[in-house]
Amino acid sequence: MNEAAKLFRKYGDYQEVRKHALKLAFWPGGGSGGTVCDLDWEEISGMSAPKACELRIDDVIAGFNNLRIIFYVYDKRLILPGDALPRLWTISVLQKKTRRWSPNDLKTFRARVVILRNRVYGV
Repeated sequence: MNEAAKLFRKYGDYQEVRKHALKLAFWPGGGSGGTVCDLDWEEISGMSAPKACELRIDDVIAGFNNLRIIFYVYDKRLILPGDALPRLWTISVLQKKTRRWSPNDLKTFRARVVILRNRVYGV
C-alpha cells in the first residue's frame, strides 16, 4: 500500500498499523458497525453500493492519531481457494479527524472497490 508507506517511513510503524489491520481477521461481518477486538468499525455512510468500511485506530503511531483503515469485504461467506477465512481487502490507510467524508473521498473509495471487484471476482 503506497499510502501506508508514505505515512509510515519506519518499517516498525508500518507493522504497527498492519497489526491493527490483521485484527480484521476476527471481523464479525453483518450489520453496519461494531467492535473488532479493541477497535471499532462501521460502514462508510454516504457511500453508494458496493460499500466499504472504516476501522478506527485510536493509538498514536508515528505521530499520527485518528488513523483509519478503509477495507472491503466482497462476501463474508465466500472463502477463496487457499484462504482459511473470508478475505478482507484494505483499500486505504489515512489520518482522519472527523467522521465526515468528502465527495472525492467517497468516489475514490468506490472506484477502488469497483476495480478490486473487477480484477479479483470478475463482477
